[in-house]
Amino acid sequence: MTQSVSDGFKLARRLLSVKQNVSQAVSNQFFLINPEWEVRYGERGRQFCTADACFHIEFLAGAIQAGSPEAFADYARWTARMLGARGIDAHSLEENFAQLEEHLSPVLSPAERAAISTFLQSGRQACTGTAAASETQSPDGPLRLTERAFLAAILSGQRQAALCIVEEALRNGARHVDIYVDVITESLRSIGSLWEQNEISVAQEHMASAIAQYVIAMIYPRLVPTSPTRGSMVVTGVSGEQHQIGANLVADALEENGWTMRFLGTNLPHSTILSTIEEISADVLCISTTLVANLPSAADLIKVVRGKLGEKAPRIVAGGAAYRIAPKFVEEIGSAEAIADLRQALVTLCP
Repeated sequence: MTQSVSDGFKLARRLLSVKQNVSQAVSNQFFLINPEWEVRYGERGRQFCTADACFHIEFLAGAIQAGSPEAFADYARWTARMLGARGIDAHSLEENFAQLEEHLSPVLSPAERAAISTFLQSGRQACTGTAAASETQSPDGPLRLTERAFLAAILSGQRQAALCIVEEALRNGARHVDIYVDVITESLRSIGSLWEQNEISVAQEHMASAIAQYVIAMIYPRLVPTSPTRGSMVVTGVSGEQHQIGANLVADALEENGWTMRFLGTNLPHSTILSTIEEISADVLCISTTLVANLPSAADLIKVVRGKLGEKAPRIVAGGAAYRIAPKFVEEIGSAEAIADLRQALVTLCP
């Protein structure tokens, strides 16, 4: 792609400005060419077709703004799989993409038409034939394609697309913990790597994290906690810790598995954490630490809790990237347990 960032932004805004009219035109053309769909789905089918076309344009705009044809290809693969599960052949999606290009062309400049053609061609190739089949049966795991589509969505700023991708996986039987670990955590790890390699801006990194938090919040009400409760728990970060998504996922997963939860977020003074432990007579304190630089603060918190509460102190479990980098830290302070990830947390705390 030789298109500049400003040109990509301008084109993305242009696509969104014509989204509704173009989507309606695509839907009308599709039903005209495929009259059997009128019989099969009726007016409701037309409405869904128009909504799907809007969705395609939104994702196309996001992928263009991100400068990534592969992001749109991943979206096409995911959409082809979703439609296939509902008995709709991937050829229909390929046809939709061709019609999108046809109806977008008259409202775009020659340079803009060339740009969207590259992205739509990438989508057409991805959604049909062996490419779609091989991606559906990804050797990296059943949620690998979902993770790639989710990554593309958060990278390109598509909040509703990200939520839709996760909801579809849940409807297909994925567990919340699998979504948390294999989709959200893996995607954010990739975002972190892209930022470290200076391939995305800090604004994109923050946007991706914000969308991930939005998705976590939207699926939280669907958790069905185990009954009876296993006890009460406080999950928190320490003073100076700025990362809270990992702790958020741990709190939600453990609550679903029977713990009465008090999730405090992060970057809190030790006095506040201690007060909460005393207020609810917490059985367990989970401390999340992402940066090694915050390990001294975690050690101080453990010391404060043990010193102030004595025999009434809760069981203390520490987790997060910092403990994977410095695995002997918890062993050296000798008064807490270390967990490597969310799945280990479930094994340790929900036997």
